[in-house]
Amino acid sequence: MFSPFIWVKPESVKLRALTATPRLAEFLPVTKLVRSIPEWWRDLPSTFEPEVPPAPPGKQPPPRPRTQLSSKHCYAMQETFKNGIGIPLWADHTVNLSPDGRVHANSPGSGKPGTQHPPRQFTGMLAPSALHFKFNSPWWLVCEKPIHFWMCHPFYHQRDPFRFHAMPGAVEYRNQHSTNVNVIFRRPAAPTEVEFAAGEMLCYIMPMTDIRVELVVEEVSREEIERVNYTRLITTRPLLFNRKWNKGKSPAKGLA
Repeated sequence: MFSPFIWVKPESVKLRALTATPRLAEFLPVTKLVRSIPEWWRDLPSTFEPEVPPAPPGKQPPPRPRTQLSSKHCYAMQETFKNGIGIPLWADHTVNLSPDGRVHANSPGSGKPGTQHPPRQFTGMLAPSALHFKFNSPWWLVCEKPIHFWMCHPFYHQRDPFRFHAMPGAVEYRNQHSTNVNVIFRRPAAPTEVEFAAGEMLCYIMPMTDIRVELVVEEVSREEIERVNYTRLITTRPLLFNRKWNKGKSPAKGLA
C-alpha cells in the first residue's frame, strides 16, 4: 500500500576526538554534556514551593503563591546539556600566578602543561587586573565538514565564575584540529596557586548547526596525530593551507 509518509534519516556529521595519551579516551574522554550533567542540575527538583512572608500583626496572611518552576525548565540550559560537548581537564594542574603577570603550571607527565601568549599579541584586550594562560590540550578534533563550534566557559560545571574564565571563540575542526584552551585569571596581589583537578570541565564546545553531531572518541598512535597535523611540517600557515586544499585548489598555487 502506498504511504505518503517517507522517513528520511536526519543529517549527521562525525566529529572524531583523538588523543595519543594512553587510557585518556577511556578515563577522561571528551564527552557529550548529556552524559556529563552537573550534579547540582541532576539533583535539582523540577518545582519548588515559594516562601510565604509572615503576615503583619492583625492582618490576614497572603494567599499561598503557586508552585514555581525551577531552572530545570530553562530552555537555554536544556539545549546546552542536550547539544553541547565538554572537554574535561586531562590531568591535575597547579597554576602559579604572579603579580608581575607571569603564569606557569605544573602537571604530571613530560609535556608542557601550558604557555602564555606575548601580551603584544592582544594589546588592549584585557584589563590590567587580568592574566592570560593557555592550557595545552592532548586532544585533536577532526570533523568531516567545516562546521563551526562555539568554544566557551563551562559555566554550569564551574560553580565559582571568578576562579578562572575560558575565553570564547568560534572554531572548526575540518581545517584545524587543536583544542588548546585559553583562560583568564584575576591578577593576584601576591603569588598565588590555583589547583585544578583532573576531570573537572575546562570548556564547552557548542555546535553552531542543527545537524546532529556524532562524537567518536579514540586513542590513536602518535604517528596518527602527526598525520592529522601534517601541514605543520609543510607551512607556517596550516589553516590557510588546509582551507585551500580542501576546496580542491592546488596548495602550491595558494602559497605562491
